Amino acid sequence: MSSFSTEQIQLSMYNTETGDRLKANVYTLENVVNVDGSPRLMSIGQLVMAICLQRAAGLEEQIIDLMEDMNENTVLLEDLTDIEQMIVDSGDSFNSAQTYVTKSGRTTTYAVFLQEAGVTTEAAGTWNAATIESVVSSIEDKMDSLNTISQEFLIQLQSLTAKRDQTYDLVSNILKSFNTVLIGNANNL
Repeated sequence: MSSFSTEQIQLSMYNTETGDRLKANVYTLENVVNVDGSPRLMSIGQLVMAICLQRAAGLEEQIIDLMEDMNENTVLLEDLTDIEQMIVDSGDSFNSAQTYVTKSGRTTTYAVFLQEAGVTTEAAGTWNAATIESVVSSIEDKMDSLNTISQEFLIQLQSLTAKRDQTYDLVSNILKSFNTVLIGNANNL
């Protein structure tokens, strides 16, 4: 989170009782600057809003990263589903040294892809019925694990989305408060 600092400035208004110039606190937030690069001076409301917007931007980045991870997980599940079906359809013999083109367009062999995906397999070559049964079982175990991870991703996504929405709600409420104060000030003039 960015750090902020407080500064007291003198206003152009005077205290009617003492004749002293009035003072106000202003705030600066790290990485929030004017066009000329100087630190932007903000009221407490503006500071809270800027902090909320920075938090929302950070949550957006986390959501995007999580969605990319979810997509990679989904693509891997699709590849494993296709390979499992091909192995099962092969009958009692499967040549795992055959070329396989992944959903992401990478060319490899079945055996190498499965090993990279974390599936326990025999060495590349022709697999017999017993080996096929073992590999299919390993693929199913890996797919179960990936499905569990997908569910965890969805829970994380819901949590991050809720936090982001709460942050934007807070910003909206601050803007409504600003609007109310401005209308009140305009009506008093």
